[in-house]
Amino acid sequence: MLNKKLLFISHAEKDSVLVEKFVDLLYDMGVPEDSMFCSSISEIGVPVKDDIYEYLRNLLDSEQVIPIFILSDNYYASAACLNEMGAVWMKQKDYHTFLLPDFEFSKIKGAINPSKRGISLWYKSERELQNLKEDLNQFREQMCNLFYIEKQKNWERKRDGFIKQIQGYKMDRDIIVINLEECEGFCIGEYQNRGCSVTYDNIKDKIDSYVDFTRTKAAICSVVFFVGELDVSYQYSIGKKIMFELKAADSISNIEVECRLKNRDVRKKVVTSSDWESYSIPLSEFGGDVSEWKSLKEIKFLLRRKNNSGGKIEIRNMKIK
Repeated sequence: MLNKKLLFISHAEKDSVLVEKFVDLLYDMGVPEDSMFCSSISEIGVPVKDDIYEYLRNLLDSEQVIPIFILSDNYYASAACLNEMGAVWMKQKDYHTFLLPDFEFSKIKGAINPSKRGISLWYKSERELQNLKEDLNQFREQMCNLFYIEKQKNWERKRDGFIKQIQGYKMDRDIIVINLEECEGFCIGEYQNRGCSVTYDNIKDKIDSYVDFTRTKAAICSVVFFVGELDVSYQYSIGKKIMFELKAADSISNIEVECRLKNRDVRKKVVTSSDWESYSIPLSEFGGDVSEWKSLKEIKFLLRRKNNSGGKIEIRNMKIK
């Protein structure tokens, strides 16, 4: 049986990368290694020769264990995690909950009391960031009191580094890849669209489009990618970009990239090249209020007759990142 307090970190195996960062934060707070248990980290996990289930059963029987639930969609999709949650809940009254990126408080269910305040480890605004910092400060105070830890002077720097790691992980993971197959060519104001052909090359995963103004009276031809109805308001607020590679005929000097939002279209002009060029346009440069970016329906590439004589356009590797 345990003779001192032990933090039991309950988490999904699929979230082990983020959980390791959380354990590093506990180390930074000064929590002793022998006062933590985390199955994903060998030095504080199940001893090599022990039976994992017997070890966990004995561990969870102790009243000295303080559970820390690292909640996510992965956690609730794991039968092992839910069993662990139930076993811990039967024995322990005191626990802490932390929410990983994209997991909301409204999703909490099961043995955990949703009305008990937890800490969300990601933020979508400056206000939420300040709240997160204060929440972590309070959690650190609790750990210092629990384990009689002397406070370290560099805590805020380590706390902020942890927050950046979690937020950066979310941003890297939240790359929206645009499906190039959902694409059509249009001659604005005409039904047959004979002046704008579009073909998807599934071998090279790119769009080959050809605009021929001699076959249409339209003033504008467009290559349109249908993206459904994407909520990219968060991506807009943190400075994400539409990124793509484009190659155009010598007869084409510029193209307008246009985003169809819920109530209007916003656009940005780019200079083209006859060689492959990489483009990276912040969503904020298109304009519009952040609320309007809750519904991105189409990404278009517009070619105007008055500025260009037409020609071939190739597009590949489009994403919001």
